[in-house]
Amino acid sequence: MNDDDLWRDDGARNGWTLPKPAAWPWRAPVIRWFRFLIGSIRVEQHYAGWEHVGRVRTGYDEWVLYAIRRGWA
Repeated sequence: MNDDDLWRDDGARNGWTLPKPAAWPWRAPVIRWFRFLIGSIRVEQHYAGWEHVGRVRTGYDEWVLYAIRRGWA
């Protein structure tokens, strides 16, 4: 099984759906890499707050970031 198949299995197992895809220029290879980078930073900043201490991540954020990196979202 490759990474994309594992990604699909994770989504199906958890009942996750992707948000509406970005417009096609935002999914271009270089631009989507920057979207992934900025999204990763925002997720880490969000979970760094005191209100999230002790909470368990569901993995949804990382699941969506993978789709952004692949150009699917």
